[in-house]
Amino acid sequence: MQKIVNEIDIALVGGGIMSATLATILHEIDPKLKIHLFEKLPSCGEESSAALNNAGTGHAGNCELNYTPEKNNNININKALSVCEMYELSLQLWAYVVKNDKNIPPESFITKSSHASFVWDKVNTKFLEKRFKLISKQPLFKGMTFTKEAQKIKSIFPLLIKGRINDDNIALTNYEFGTDVNFGQLTSILIKRLQKNAYFKIHTNEHISKIKKINNCYHFQTQLGQIHAKFIFLGAGGNSIKILQDLRLPQARGYGGFPISGKWLVCDNKNIIQQHKGKVYSQAETGSPPMSVPHLDIRNINGKQSLLFGPFAGFTFKFLKSGSFLDFPSSIKISNLKEILTVGIKNLNLLTYLIKQALQNHKNRMKHLRKFYPEAKSSDWKLISAGQRVQIIKPSDGLFGKLEFGTEIIYDHKKTLAALLGASPGASVSAASMLEIVEKCFLNQNQEYTKKLKKIFPSYGIKLNDNPEMLQKVRNSYRKILKLL
Repeated sequence: MQKIVNEIDIALVGGGIMSATLATILHEIDPKLKIHLFEKLPSCGEESSAALNNAGTGHAGNCELNYTPEKNNNININKALSVCEMYELSLQLWAYVVKNDKNIPPESFITKSSHASFVWDKVNTKFLEKRFKLISKQPLFKGMTFTKEAQKIKSIFPLLIKGRINDDNIALTNYEFGTDVNFGQLTSILIKRLQKNAYFKIHTNEHISKIKKINNCYHFQTQLGQIHAKFIFLGAGGNSIKILQDLRLPQARGYGGFPISGKWLVCDNKNIIQQHKGKVYSQAETGSPPMSVPHLDIRNINGKQSLLFGPFAGFTFKFLKSGSFLDFPSSIKISNLKEILTVGIKNLNLLTYLIKQALQNHKNRMKHLRKFYPEAKSSDWKLISAGQRVQIIKPSDGLFGKLEFGTEIIYDHKKTLAALLGASPGASVSAASMLEIVEKCFLNQNQEYTKKLKKIFPSYGIKLNDNPEMLQKVRNSYRKILKLL
């Protein structure tokens, strides 16, 4: 019997927050686009988007000190500004969705949560004060506070001060309008909303690995039959690399993935949880990857609050939490062998650090926690697994490959394929990342799309940091809708 051939406009591979966001934007600007989503697992949002597989921080540069590196005594705030601008777009999109669907309670996926940076030695106290003086002048970060007084810190985050022997060199910045986001729940909300559109279809338990391009159309086999898609988005985490390799996309030549695993210490003791309201970040340890910036924060997951500390990183061969230990070895090809080998040689310290992290016992992990929370008791905390992150290995101009800790979108030359690679800030900037794809791959098809985008994103085409009045207007609007006041 001949298999059915399904002609569609867009195929989304991977059912996480990125695919859900791209489909949401595209269906808002053109509801008749035939979009099909293919997910390997029985349900969507269960990999990197799942609540405990990521930090849940709405990354906006308020507290992430790795976004403001210091070099030659100069602090560069450009990444913090860029990430904050992008996160503003996510908030606008989510507010648009909630405003247009009264059945979505915003508190089910987003809550207000202070974003703080806390340091406890002379060098980092000096750095934090210098950073504050620089970044607090920017309209995007208006309202951030700074203190070196132990009693003031204790009044906001008592766990940080109780039992601390030396409080002479401590400092804290705090931004009370930060957010905690359940990206797994948000993914589910967006997909359920999309399913109301007859042109959107979701296919779970579909592992897409072999894709061919024939006559400007992407072809792949599913349980449903043969799929022919005019455009394809690869949002399948580390598996996107393997699909790109199989496609032999010239733009992806030399690319590979460096997988990193994560674990959290979790506390469910209500008496302790009640004493900590927010997300507190600090400086990453020397030699650690940016995703390992330590933080102690409250998570609001499906109505239950937990206190998390971490993440503790480790090296793994898996590209996905549900993946295989053959993922990394099988991704090593002739085309990227030089990049992977040279990145490995150049980053031996990082690999050593990750192995040491993976081999830590509970006692050693508690030592790290007590730098934040001196009175932490081992019996109150348990270890759980977080998600997998696949950092980008890519070609560079020199002899060595380059290890990159951000996110990147790769396109084919005709802009009929887009693939998202990398990790942090990831889900937080999903709207900006997917908006980039819409702009590069779809805006030339219909001039009406731009007008519709401005309804979704009130600040579309505007840098809010350069327009304080517009910034305040936009923030007042989405904070009211999302109940973040």
